[in-house]
Amino acid sequence: PMKVLIPVLHYPPVIGGLEIWTQNIAQGTAKKKAEVFVVTGKVKNEPEKQILNEVNITRTSLLYLNNLSHSSLIYIISALPFIFLKSLNLVKKEKINILHCQSFLSGFIGYLLFKLTGVPYIVTVQRLEQSRSFLKRLVYNNAKACIAASNKIKEYFESINCKNITIIPNGVDLKRFQNLDRKTSRENLGLKNEFVIVTVARLEKVKGIEYLIKAVKSLNIDYKLLIIGDGSEKDNLKNLVNNLNLQGRIRFLGQMPNEKIPEILSSGNCFVLPSISEGFGIVILEAMATLIPVIGTKVGGILDIIKDKENGILVKPKDSKELAEAIFKVYSQKEFTRNLIQNAKNSLEKYNWESIVQRVYKIYS
Repeated sequence: PMKVLIPVLHYPPVIGGLEIWTQNIAQGTAKKKAEVFVVTGKVKNEPEKQILNEVNITRTSLLYLNNLSHSSLIYIISALPFIFLKSLNLVKKEKINILHCQSFLSGFIGYLLFKLTGVPYIVTVQRLEQSRSFLKRLVYNNAKACIAASNKIKEYFESINCKNITIIPNGVDLKRFQNLDRKTSRENLGLKNEFVIVTVARLEKVKGIEYLIKAVKSLNIDYKLLIIGDGSEKDNLKNLVNNLNLQGRIRFLGQMPNEKIPEILSSGNCFVLPSISEGFGIVILEAMATLIPVIGTKVGGILDIIKDKENGILVKPKDSKELAEAIFKVYSQKEFTRNLIQNAKNSLEKYNWESIVQRVYKIYS
């Protein structure tokens, strides 16, 4: 059988779009009778070796990761040599056929392993890259194939002359979104009849949450804004909410485990992702699957998912006024909103994991 090794800094339970992708690709490939090995960093309370859903996971690093939504530079830098050495050992011992790297640092490990063992590597990139440095070119140009999550990332790969570029989006597991009861979800969160706006994002500058907070300030409707996520901007955002006197309107729910996200989304009447830059935006797909209308910014991978006024609304980034108008439109125009939801549901077809795994598997072989 084919043997695949995935050297990667983070793997679930660590939280993020790339982590979900890596897990689904690993598990989906293992189901196809391939042997899959994941080598990743240590996480507090997780075993250093386990077989989970047919995937062989090894966790190795100098330090343990404590915070599932944020890792320090020290953790990352100190983990890389451990992941590299363990991977090298497995490539030789298990006679691995292909390496699948996730983003640049993982790709760098892949490049070194390729140079030492001759085993080819593939790289997936899901966050928009800016730099065209010597190292980036070295890693991406020597890959057997480059998988871009969106059109914008494909353009980046083209700009540094990569070969074999394929766009394969992140996926959404529709089964997680069946049998959601909006009424129960709202009761669990203590919501009444307010118009509920939801956002799920790392609380970092790049996610543009401050513009969403400023946008809702101007809404003359009975609303609540739920902010799910954690990050270095949390205190600044809370201060902004206090300065605008919106404590009664805006709730910070903190970091949520992945399995809670569908329920939280289903409590909403509208989902907003106000990113200033975005590689893919998997949470938009999740909101679409929950059958609530979505508003996103005209950046990066969001442009691949949302077709403006068809299956969602697109607004300029950093534009609170336009964002407020879009939210009010969803609130006030019921027929328009119903159409958005129906079209969004139809556009989820191409994001099912079976077809995504199949496309990646074809690249492996």
